[in-house]
Amino acid sequence: MLEEREKAILREPSWKLSAPFEALRNTCEARVMCKYYDIELDLNTDNAQSRLLKLMEKKRKVLEFGCATGYVSRLLKEEFGCSVTGIEINPEAAREAEKYCDRVIVGDAEAMDFSYLFREEKFDVAIFGDFLEHLKNPGSVLRAVIPFLSKEGYVLASIPNIAHISVALDLLEGNFEYRCLGLLDDTHLRFFTKQSIVSLFKNSGYEIVLWDRVILKPEDTEFKTVIERYPVSLWSYFEGRGEAYTYQFVIKAVPVRNESWKNRQDEEEDGFGETLRKRVADQQIIIRDLRGDLSNKEAIIGSMLNSWSWKITSPLRYIYGKLIKVKKYLL
Repeated sequence: MLEEREKAILREPSWKLSAPFEALRNTCEARVMCKYYDIELDLNTDNAQSRLLKLMEKKRKVLEFGCATGYVSRLLKEEFGCSVTGIEINPEAAREAEKYCDRVIVGDAEAMDFSYLFREEKFDVAIFGDFLEHLKNPGSVLRAVIPFLSKEGYVLASIPNIAHISVALDLLEGNFEYRCLGLLDDTHLRFFTKQSIVSLFKNSGYEIVLWDRVILKPEDTEFKTVIERYPVSLWSYFEGRGEAYTYQFVIKAVPVRNESWKNRQDEEEDGFGETLRKRVADQQIIIRDLRGDLSNKEAIIGSMLNSWSWKITSPLRYIYGKLIKVKKYLL
């Protein structure tokens, strides 16, 4: 448990609840209660959290983002013998989580200085259970975690699939209504498909090494989609899509920080620099050629202006210019 002085430090203003979350909590306390307090979990339940836990190894040091009231932390401690550090933005939920976590840090993960909080500390697993979609910039948090993962450390994450068939059919009808819970949770700031999850982790310095899925039929989701309302052809099209029934993705990702990755990054940087240098050299050649061409043309013009034929035809050119002006005036 945290000492009172340490708790006070970790509740600095920069890590307090964000304004939108505070407003949501104050205006709709029931929603916060349903998100944080009405959740019971065991390993026999088939949901994203239980699937994450089934990927866990025993006696690991865990950093759990969005630990809520500690319903996952409890199983990590009791079933897997793990030590757990939790990060939670809701103070009431964090107080509950302290029963199960070795340490709970209260605040906004996107505003935290991990180097100050953890210093030389290393974790075996970082868990993001239905968490990344609540962040403005999830990639920044994923990148910030890498230095605090042990040599064999990895990330476990569950992420809702916005491409679920229920959402797609609802969109076809012009609907996109936020809800208290589910795929369109009213606190979600980001929405993900499989492809965008791959991009997020790749751009954040990870490789996804395992995929699992929570599968839900449309009629079993919060949308209660009525199949019979849609043409068979439309339904068949969506059924043929790869992730149409995937409600949540569950992934395991490892930091790509080995020597081959470093070499590849260096090669990419060297290649980019070489490309720039080549472009600069090409432009310099073009500029040099243009300057030479300009000098030649200037010499030709100078020679022509100083020639005997140009000088004696000067009066004729003058008269011809006047005639052209008169012609234009008369016409």
